[in-house]
Amino acid sequence: MATALPILDISEPGADLARKTVFIKIHLGLLGNSRKVSSSQVEVDADKALIRVSKNLLDSPELQAIRSLDGDIRRYLYDTCLPFDVGIHLLPLGLIEAVDERLREFKAQREELVDAFLLAYPRLCQEAAVRLRTPHNPADCPPVEEVRSCFTLSWQYISYGVPAQLGEISSLIFETEREKAAEAMSQACDEIQQVMRASLLEMVNHLRDRLADQPDGKPQRLRESTVQKLREFLATFNLRNVADDQELKEQVERAQALLEGVSTDELRNMPLVRASVREGMASIAAQMDVLVNDRVSRKFRFDEA
Repeated sequence: MATALPILDISEPGADLARKTVFIKIHLGLLGNSRKVSSSQVEVDADKALIRVSKNLLDSPELQAIRSLDGDIRRYLYDTCLPFDVGIHLLPLGLIEAVDERLREFKAQREELVDAFLLAYPRLCQEAAVRLRTPHNPADCPPVEEVRSCFTLSWQYISYGVPAQLGEISSLIFETEREKAAEAMSQACDEIQQVMRASLLEMVNHLRDRLADQPDGKPQRLRESTVQKLREFLATFNLRNVADDQELKEQVERAQALLEGVSTDELRNMPLVRASVREGMASIAAQMDVLVNDRVSRKFRFDEA
């Protein structure tokens, strides 16, 4: 379930970012599907002290479906939130309601998948016993209710700041930690700006390239997802622009104007519309090249398989 903590202002550079965002911490509990196997149960032409063996317990498409959904949840948060540190999701306040609703949808979907897995669980345990033979251990298949408790999905919203209680213990520690927090948020603000700029540049370049004709003069294949990813970025930009990047905002508005009222089918089938949008995207890309100076660690991939 989701809980929220009050925001503690940081009256240093980066304070604006602290006021506009929260961290979202998510926990995904899953049944472990591998166990160690004693080397005494394995015959190898080697020193068994150097051998480490494990076994997969259940060959289950139902369990794999849960793992796949968990991957979708992580990708959703990665794409929606802003960069801060490994494993930490920095969420603009304006997106909390939308993200919370989406996570609740994921939770309901996950519960359905867990029910499907638990329904198949007794059969999967029987199949595992037959297939594993000697390495099989009945204790590796606990009761259904115990297995159900392994599957959890919860999240929590956490404000960024310095615990006020530190001031009661040590003013020096409090001030030191506040300076560190302010510096971290200031650096995060710079990285967010660079990531947002790099993201728009990559999407604009990608669309520009897909709107170019092939050597034989025929249009290249244009997928709906290519246009949709850019539209989603543009639609949520104002909420995600926590760095208040006015130069980037200007290019976003240019891209919005180019795509306003233009469908993907028109981009595919109307040469004049296609050429006009491509020319506009090329112009935006040229401006974005100027804005993007630093390399960023976070990359967006746009596959056209």
